[in-house]
Amino acid sequence: MQGNQRKGHDAVFWEHEGNRAVRQGKWKIVSQHPPDKWELYDMEADRTELHDLSAQYPERVKEMAALWLTWANRCHVFPKPEVKK
Repeated sequence: MQGNQRKGHDAVFWEHEGNRAVRQGKWKIVSQHPPDKWELYDMEADRTELHDLSAQYPERVKEMAALWLTWANRCHVFPKPEVKK
């Protein structure tokens, strides 16, 4: 707003109703709740998320999942709040 350029984020994190994801560069991990298994996608090659690469790149999944957990703890994602009806 003042003509300055802001440095972008290294990764983007989110959680919604137990579903969660991390986007870092061309990589994205996602997990539906349940079964809470991380899936990995190369967003440059597979923008529609059809080819889960988690079995091919387990270390990438582990690193990104650890980033997500750090973010979730810092942002108080857990414990998940109860839904009041």
